[in-house]
Parts: sequence; structure tokens; C-alpha cells
Amino acid sequence: MRIDPTTPFPATKPGVFIQIGCRTPDSAIDQEQLQGHDCEWQAGQMPALSQPELCHPLALLRRPFSLAGRGDDEQGTWVEIIHRVVGVGTAWLAQLKAGDAVDLIAPLGNHFALPAEKSIGLLVGGGVGLPPMFYLAQALKAQGWDGVGFVGALTRDLLAVTFEENQSPDVNGEPCLSTKEFASQGYATVITTDDGSLGLKGRITAGLEKYLQSLSPQQRAKAVVFTCGPELMMHAVAKLAKAHGVDCQVCLEQAMACGMTTCQSCIVKIEDANKPHGTDAQGRPWRYKLACTDGPVFNADDVIW
Repeated sequence: MRIDPTTPFPATKPGVFIQIGCRTPDSAIDQEQLQGHDCEWQAGQMPALSQPELCHPLALLRRPFSLAGRGDDEQGTWVEIIHRVVGVGTAWLAQLKAGDAVDLIAPLGNHFALPAEKSIGLLVGGGVGLPPMFYLAQALKAQGWDGVGFVGALTRDLLAVTFEENQSPDVNGEPCLSTKEFASQGYATVITTDDGSLGLKGRITAGLEKYLQSLSPQQRAKAVVFTCGPELMMHAVAKLAKAHGVDCQVCLEQAMACGMTTCQSCIVKIEDANKPHGTDAQGRPWRYKLACTDGPVFNADDVIW
């Protein structure tokens, strides 16, 4: 979904996210109803409910979405998100039409770092963790990096990419220009599906491991793995990168109610010896940090998985 902000949009970098109100903007909803009121409840009778979230499906809390892309031209700025319908909020987004209004807060969180001494980006996106990888590909290309995309899902139908008509994903996991999102930047892609319905059969780590093994020591020293997706996948990717001596940055996907530290719901354990909250099984000191402001991007080695 492409969003055209009606006011000047602040600068953004890959990894940042936005919080979208997945319901009719507040200006069109009776605020007194949303605030609630006392309700009489007589024994043996159903109460007379009037609040919208009690009478109808309604996403009261905003939903976080990583930016999948951004464009700036003479007409202004546009940003893109990608979503899959999984509940009331995303179902509301899916029925929007051109010209409809959405309410959002942006930009939020930190972003991926592009170290000056590095020049090879391995972009690993699983499921709905792909959007920040698309935006990152744009940034890497602008900085002159080489790159390869790694896209994984349970089955073909859950792959959130657009395929080139004349190039099919390689069944042996060899990188090829098969997806428009990465090919538009000149980057090849490795496609994996757990059931083998497209590309290499297996998990995304199978394709990544094969590629890491093909790199020379000099190439590994220049490479960075960037990843976003399910926590178990990111943990496996981080361990694989570490085993091959490659730096890794992870964009953590946490449930967020506010996106700006108020609710404290997106805590993660990050290695930190400064007034630690505890230690892990290996004795590493950790503190609770917030994915919304300290993250969502962290050095993979610092995460207490």
C-alpha cells in the first residue's frame, strides 16, 4: 500500500517503522463513545453496550509497519508498506481505496547501519519481515554496495514478492534475478519454501548457508547480514552469520501498542553491563530495552535470544 502524506514527511532510513491507526481516523469517530462511560448491568440481562470496540470489530491500538520503500519527487513524498490480512486491523487496511485517509505516526525507531568498511549486503527476509529489506536494497544500491536477497516462506502463496516473467527462482538455491523488488536494484535473489513449492526446498537458512560457504574470507570480511522476520528465523540467521564470521544486524518484530515508550510492551533483552537487570545462562549481563526506541534494529550479537 502506498501512502501519500499530506504534510512534509521527515527524513527516513531503512529499518524505521510507522504506527498506523487501522480504523476510521479519529476525526470521524465519536470521541465520547471511545472514552467510555458507566454501564448498568442488571442480573440476568445483557448490558446496553454502545462503545464501538464492544459493538463491532475495531482495532483500537495502532499497528506497527516497517517502511518497504520511499520516494521523493516534485509532487512530494510517498511511502510504502506491505501487509498480510491476519485480523481486524489489516482487514480494514485491505479494503481501503485510492483517496481514503489513514492516521499515522512516523517515523519511529532506529535504522540499519551501513559501515563504511563494508560493501556486501545479504538481505534475509522471512514472511512479513521482507518490507524493510526492499527499502534497504534501495539504500545499499545508492551507496554502491553489492547485494543478494534471501526470501523464505512456508509455501509459495506466502512469498511477498513479485516475480519476473522470464526468470524462475533456482531450485538449487543459486542467486538469480527472479524478483522485481531486488532485481530493480540489480540484486539477485535466493528463494526458499519449506514445502518446496518454489525455489530451494527448505528453510531460508539453507539458502543463506550455501551462499556464505561460497564466499572467500575477504568477501566475508566485507559482508553484513541484515535480517527481519520471525524470531526463530532471525536467531538461526544470526548464529549462521556468527559461525561464518560475518556481522549481522536484526530488525526485531515486537508487538507494540504505542511505538514511543509509553506502553513498555515491546521489551527485549539486550546485552548491557550498565546496571544490568539480570544475566543469561552464559553469565552475560543484560538490560531490558525497548524495540520501539532503542531498536527495532540491534546488533545480533547483543540480543539475548
